[in-house]
Amino acid sequence: MNTAKKVLAVALALIMVLAMVACGSGTTAPATETKTESSTGSAPAASEPKKEEAAPAATTEKTEEKPADKQEVAQPTVSMLVTDESEYAKMTEEELYQEALKEYADGHTLVVYSETSSTEKSTKKFEEAYPGLTVEVSKKKAKDLVTLIPQEAKSTTAYSDLVITSDSTGSIYEEWYKNGYVLAYYPADVTDLNQDYVAYGLPITIECNVWYYNTEMYPDGCPITNWWQLLEQNEDGSYKYKLCTHPASTLSLASDFCNMVLHGDEFAKAYEDLYGKPLEYTYPADELGVEPNNAGYEWIYRYLQSSYTLFTDSDEICTYVDSATADTADGTPIFGYGTGIKLGDAHDNGMKVDYITDIAPFSGFAKTKYVYIRTNTDNPAAARLFTLFSLGGKDATGNGYDAYVNRTGCYPTRANRDELQFNPDHPLASVHSLPTNLEYVYEHYVDIQDFFEYYAAAFKK
Repeated sequence: MNTAKKVLAVALALIMVLAMVACGSGTTAPATETKTESSTGSAPAASEPKKEEAAPAATTEKTEEKPADKQEVAQPTVSMLVTDESEYAKMTEEELYQEALKEYADGHTLVVYSETSSTEKSTKKFEEAYPGLTVEVSKKKAKDLVTLIPQEAKSTTAYSDLVITSDSTGSIYEEWYKNGYVLAYYPADVTDLNQDYVAYGLPITIECNVWYYNTEMYPDGCPITNWWQLLEQNEDGSYKYKLCTHPASTLSLASDFCNMVLHGDEFAKAYEDLYGKPLEYTYPADELGVEPNNAGYEWIYRYLQSSYTLFTDSDEICTYVDSATADTADGTPIFGYGTGIKLGDAHDNGMKVDYITDIAPFSGFAKTKYVYIRTNTDNPAAARLFTLFSLGGKDATGNGYDAYVNRTGCYPTRANRDELQFNPDHPLASVHSLPTNLEYVYEHYVDIQDFFEYYAAAFKK
């Protein structure tokens, strides 16, 4: 990397931040960037503050039509996005390549931080496609990136150019943009992005957390059609089913519980639709100072009294669900909630599991991996070229996308990419998952974790 340029870039960034603070605004984007607007037609448009209103349908044409009663996604009330309005945002693939060669002629190398090993596989194809360009990929955990990028932004040794990661808690969305660490690049040639997932950054893949059931025990399909059924009891007070999921310390699950609380009204309606009477709230809201009469909290509270097991890995969840058969000691069915990307691995290992998709009020929540361009990069053209390549190029069919989306349970964010090749039985629309509301998660996930852990311990006593 060109250290001198890095030092200069950081110095300039600090000067800009000091200037913004002097003007009384700690959240203003750099002058060359514009919030919530893009010339590509792919970035989210600026919107008025609103609650849980109808969001636009996904732009995919290869999946089933969304059910009419599917709850739609609350958009950010005040967008933190800083979109890329630089000259590079409008360049074609060839133009970016030529500019990137100039950057490398100055002794630069593109450095990518990524939470997924898929990036390393895609990088090899990138280097083959663009002679003269090499990439240094460093695998980082998402939770570590949350602190690493701010540290780099304040250091003279900062050298990452691009970050690929999920944002389970909303910390990246709420903090990175407004502090000038990253910007959202929407390539001019990319016009087919799924608009349900562009509110927080450039999405590269979608993965869904879902319930799994045992297909040997239920060869004619899963009988569970409602989240509240999972908590039903026998006449003697024992629970009908064994359940499993992750602990609330797993940020992905904490995020999902936040969204359950956000959609508490839908969970209350699902209960009344199932049993023909209003939900009775039993959790003591005052004890921890949480919102009263919220069906999301009530479901979690009842879950923590049920027969459940916690696993740190979704592979273990699939294995546990697979272990339930009619001829086991008690014949109790097992259902597990975890990431859907484990389905292909489970089938490869001979496990008899599948998704529960027809379950009210919805199956689960979708998680998105995003691509972030560092604002102080020495390689602005190479970073954007790498991003475009990783998304499959102009038409989404390029092999740079293969490493990310060629897997069961992993969905492309572009309509021009065939999602059915690796998800023939479960196109994204049929999974009936909701996009995650990161704005709400950021404000509430710690409270949700405290609630879960407090009552998990209380009911174990």
